[in-house]
Amino acid sequence: MSIKTYLNRIIKHPPSVLYGTLLGIVAFAAAIPMFLSGMYDAALVDLAMAIMLIVLMLKKFFSTVSREITMKEKCFAWLTVIAADIIALLPTHNFAGSLSTAFAFSLLIFAFILYFNGINMAAVSIIPTMWCCVFMPYHEELMLLLSFPLRLSATVLSAFILKLCGVNIIYSGTSLVLPGLDIAITDACSGIKQLDAFILLAFAAVQIMHRKNGWKILHFAFIIPSIIVGNSMRIVMTVLLYRILGEKVFENTWHIALGYSQIIFALLIFLAIGSVFSIADSKTTEEKS
Repeated sequence: MSIKTYLNRIIKHPPSVLYGTLLGIVAFAAAIPMFLSGMYDAALVDLAMAIMLIVLMLKKFFSTVSREITMKEKCFAWLTVIAADIIALLPTHNFAGSLSTAFAFSLLIFAFILYFNGINMAAVSIIPTMWCCVFMPYHEELMLLLSFPLRLSATVLSAFILKLCGVNIIYSGTSLVLPGLDIAITDACSGIKQLDAFILLAFAAVQIMHRKNGWKILHFAFIIPSIIVGNSMRIVMTVLLYRILGEKVFENTWHIALGYSQIIFALLIFLAIGSVFSIADSKTTEEKS
């Protein structure tokens, strides 16, 4: 698309620029507390993801021909506004500290786009809106919410793999017990700190590897399983190396290296799954043609 054509599309869809600008402002406002608290990596990754989502949303807006909005869509938009008002009236409805109001604000944006641009464009806006208005402002809270299920799943899976390897091990909650060694899988060891960066890498990979939205969504759904398997492999390697090298495995150099191996394992698993889906997608396309 040439620059002239791109500018013409912007002129024809001025509300889309408003949506993108609004979400951009919300994303930057949400990133400021992360920067102030020293979470520089998380803030930069979240901003990069927000920019990518907004650009993809605007690309869809600019490439879609305007049409008259139906009465059903307008009625649905008004119902969405009512739902947003109800959610906003839930207890502690302060935008800076209430998840309910963040959802309400997202619904208002969705309703606005639905009323003026139709259901298809509103659907395109859901993910960038939720990312900028809900996930980023409540980044730490949502990450902590995900941490325990990730730790518990990785603990169970790693214990199962180690038993298959002949290691005498039992697990309780998120702890592994071996002869002479107890390993607690803490929040830092759950893979939660790497989840932001992994989401960004996975999203970019999905955009590159697939053309159809159905395959993109299906592939993207394997983010959490890939993180869990990657973390389990890291735990298994830690235990096996401990049996060979001893306590030095828990020193900084080894611990950091094994931490990076988790992301590598998870990314390789995620890309392998994407390759399988790409082959299936190609076969389906060939059969249709």
